[in-house]
Amino acid sequence: MEVDHIFICTKYKAPEAELLKDFGLKEGTSNTHPGQGTSNRRFYFKNMMLELLWVEDITEVKNSRTEKMKLYERCLVRTKETSPFGIAFRPTIEENESAPFKTWDYKPLYLPDFLKIQVAEEIPLSEPMYFYLHFAKRENNFSEIIEVTNITIYTNREDELSDTANIINQLDNINIVRGKEHLMQLEFDGGIRNQTKDFRPQLPLIIMW
Repeated sequence: MEVDHIFICTKYKAPEAELLKDFGLKEGTSNTHPGQGTSNRRFYFKNMMLELLWVEDITEVKNSRTEKMKLYERCLVRTKETSPFGIAFRPTIEENESAPFKTWDYKPLYLPDFLKIQVAEEIPLSEPMYFYLHFAKRENNFSEIIEVTNITIYTNREDELSDTANIINQLDNINIVRGKEHLMQLEFDGGIRNQTKDFRPQLPLIIMW
């Protein structure tokens, strides 16, 4: 599997997106998630997408179908212990329909009945949400000039990482690391220019290119 997209929980309407636009990233289309109570602003790269996610409807995000996703806790109950990130994976071969970690099936209203999102089980809020989209395919965005070549996500925890995180750490180009704050580093195009942009404190994000 490989990374399909990563979300960061943000303030309402994701005003933090303006920082990314000012930096020079091109904003793509946004969408809402009916029945789930969330909306987003999105930035596409050659090989993945960055999603800025917020809660649009508290009633929907806390309903019986959605509450197990813990989006309310990640996006609205802001504590230093809670990771604001979620990582979606897709298969690298079409026939790989099952995630390589333990999951439960989430069937949101915005997907057809025959599709599901496989969400990793027993993940503490101190780690990102991990989920697998067996139906997703890599769409080579040749109109985009930026490729994400490495992802490092720091978690604010001292104890051992989950089994799922250890499985993910066996993949190329992504690492889940214990740290003292929740932070994501995205490397573009191999970091060939040796340049860095830190978007903190507005966004827990550092970009290297």
